[in-house]
Amino acid sequence: MSRNRITAGPKSIVCLETNLRGEISIGSGSILHPQCRVIAENGPIYIGRNNIIEENAVIFNKNATPLVIGDENVFGVACYVEGSRIGNSNVIEARGRVLGSTTMGNFCVISAACSTETNETIPDLTVIYGAKSNRRTQTEVLPAQATVHARHLDYLRETLPKYNHLKKLDTV
Repeated sequence: MSRNRITAGPKSIVCLETNLRGEISIGSGSILHPQCRVIAENGPIYIGRNNIIEENAVIFNKNATPLVIGDENVFGVACYVEGSRIGNSNVIEARGRVLGSTTMGNFCVISAACSTETNETIPDLTVIYGAKSNRRTQTEVLPAQATVHARHLDYLRETLPKYNHLKKLDTV
């Protein structure tokens, strides 16, 4: 894919030092920190609303099919995400890895330095944790998670523009 075609929704914040390549759609309210990379090598990447993509995170689509990312996800520092679909309200912590064409449900957590298998299907409420990337299922979604995410977004919307230059992107 030789041509960049990048669009962003209203209230999205994309720092100038991000590396965006290929066909990428950034949903409204999503925030991309400096030094993150979103690379749509063969197929497009569609990022939903109110996602947070932190420093040195890499979201990479090697496939011809779109990589679809839902709403209100957090991609931690230096995480690496391939996959074919990431649902809503997931957290990929620092150095977490989503490999191959993995599909992830909703309300999942990939703990720090943990990894999925290649081409895995991760059901809703799954937590991957520990040195051996063990799996367990959460019994419920904590109601405080949505509140914390909203406050985090508000803080970043206020702070990032004060200390970083922002990209001017076509809005949709």
